[in-house]
Amino acid sequence: MKYHAPDRAVTRASNSRWTNVILRGWQNAIQNWQRRKMIAALEALDDRILLDIGIDRSEINRVVDGFSDAELRMAPIAPDPNSHDVSYANLRRAA
Repeated sequence: MKYHAPDRAVTRASNSRWTNVILRGWQNAIQNWQRRKMIAALEALDDRILLDIGIDRSEINRVVDGFSDAELRMAPIAPDPNSHDVSYANLRRAA
């Protein structure tokens, strides 16, 4: 009777390696999606609002590249400017 434990260990190690590759790929895909989402949110802002927060429109990509993972997960709190919501109009008037 042969002992097959080393074969299982190799199989587990290779499965673990593939799992890590897939997990890293998934994490990179999510991070890229979050980055694109943040860039789109900042590009949707008015130039005046961008200057208020200290970002020039030409610097958006560079600024987002410097964000940490936690910062990329932040959700925009401003309403959609295309929603024609009365409260958004008041917000624009106040700015």
